[in-house]
Amino acid sequence: MYQRFQRGCGCALLALWLVAGTPATAADFRIADLIVGQVRSHPTAPAAAVGVVYFSVTNAGHRMDRLRGITSPIARAVEIHESRNVDGMMQMRAVDALECPPGITVKSEPGGLHVMLLGLSRPLIIGMEFPMVLHFQDAGMLLVRVQVSARE
Repeated sequence: MYQRFQRGCGCALLALWLVAGTPATAADFRIADLIVGQVRSHPTAPAAAVGVVYFSVTNAGHRMDRLRGITSPIARAVEIHESRNVDGMMQMRAVDALECPPGITVKSEPGGLHVMLLGLSRPLIIGMEFPMVLHFQDAGMLLVRVQVSARE
């Protein structure tokens, strides 16, 4: 379903992104009781087909929500992944959803939860921005701007 949404409205998503106002702060985006911040990506090699995105989600409400999917016109597919140490070996696997408990901030970061951009349509370069839509179970769809910056 999300793949169909991504391909079917890439131009509409881009238009919405261009006309949407700047969020309250450059790094925060809000829908209902959810605040998404620290949205960032890193540059990729010119021929790379994959990229990564990190962010945080704070649930300032009193009800659980769930991030069920992510789309972006810059990638063929977008997946939420989790890295884990299993018997001394780091393993990465896709997860179906990201739980957003009330009163908690969930952070994606290197070596833990993160978003994989698969089948990039172009390389990610420092200073570039691109749109990404987070699909929450209860709050709905939230359009965010991902900033590509140097690795920390």
